[in-house]
Amino acid sequence: MNLDKIVCSCLGVTAGAIKDAVESGAHTLEEVQEATGAGTVCGACLEDVRHLVDEFVAESAN
Repeated sequence: MNLDKIVCSCLGVTAGAIKDAVESGAHTLEEVQEATGAGTVCGACLEDVRHLVDEFVAESAN
């Protein structure tokens, strides 16, 4: 996965920033939104953000 890929175009949030937020303790979509702002402007990326949060939370559980 390319962690430099921009997931949220409105705020320029990358997949890596979402991963960092999860590794710092944000384990829900809402917590990641609070930490990064991803998905809080137009909402077009919400499904992508949700998918990445779920993926990174699952990885951190292993």
